[in-house]
Amino acid sequence: MSELVEISSEYIQAKISTSGAELKSLLDTESYKEYLWQSDEKWWKRSAPILFPIVGKLLDDKYRMGNKYYSMSQHGFARDMEFQVVRAEKDSAHFKLEYTEETLKVFPFKFVLEVKFKVYGPKLFVDYEVRNVDRRDMLFSIGSHPAFNVPLDEGDKASDYYIEFEEEEYGGAYYLENGLVNFHGAPDRRMFKGKKIPLTEKLFKHDALIFKDIASSKVSLKNTSNSRSVVVEFEHCPYLGLWAPDGAPFVSIEPWSGVADGVDSKNDFFEKEGLITLESGKCFQSSYSIFVN
Repeated sequence: MSELVEISSEYIQAKISTSGAELKSLLDTESYKEYLWQSDEKWWKRSAPILFPIVGKLLDDKYRMGNKYYSMSQHGFARDMEFQVVRAEKDSAHFKLEYTEETLKVFPFKFVLEVKFKVYGPKLFVDYEVRNVDRRDMLFSIGSHPAFNVPLDEGDKASDYYIEFEEEEYGGAYYLENGLVNFHGAPDRRMFKGKKIPLTEKLFKHDALIFKDIASSKVSLKNTSNSRSVVVEFEHCPYLGLWAPDGAPFVSIEPWSGVADGVDSKNDFFEKEGLITLESGKCFQSSYSIFVN
């Protein structure tokens, strides 16, 4: 049975579900403004799932290792599994997921995934640690998928909002074709206005926007009517996704260490782009944070 673990600082309160170790609420305790998307199934039933052990979609939802095929749905299984609460304190919480006989049927590696949440002032920190407890190298990806309410304030229009990158990005976005990424050809920069991407009605008509090897380590959600903003800061993330269903009242800012299969995929897991190779007994760590302004 899933439960919610609540942590708070003097500025913000976060709630994390044991189901998927998923962030379910990020509240400004002074204004009672909810920044995180609240899982309305009309648009999208999740809020901020953890993507593991793959990011994105596999061709035909399967992959091959040697002569054996495995099936796995988009973004992997961690988001649908129950995590153990290792520790819960006033301002922090620690969750853990370990391999099972069932996970080995779809992902033939033994792993431990630990996720730590901590609030400090108006900032939420999220740390990942993946440990390879198998006897061989493990291949995997991990990513974050937090979605933020747009608009944040009554009376605002979605068209008042924009995404702002920390640095000038001279590359652009790549697109998905039937859920698979097309890295062929030059990326599209037409959505940029300087460092900004306005949230127009047609921005996500081709599904998610995928950026590769960006210069920025911070991406902000801002608007033209007031100073309220959300800043997502990340490290060790060679890919970034921006996404919302057509007309949905939210936008996702998604730091990824991994990406969907390419349009030319042959299902060979050893050739998949974006995979991390982790030696036996070693740990991989990454993190991101959300600053509520």
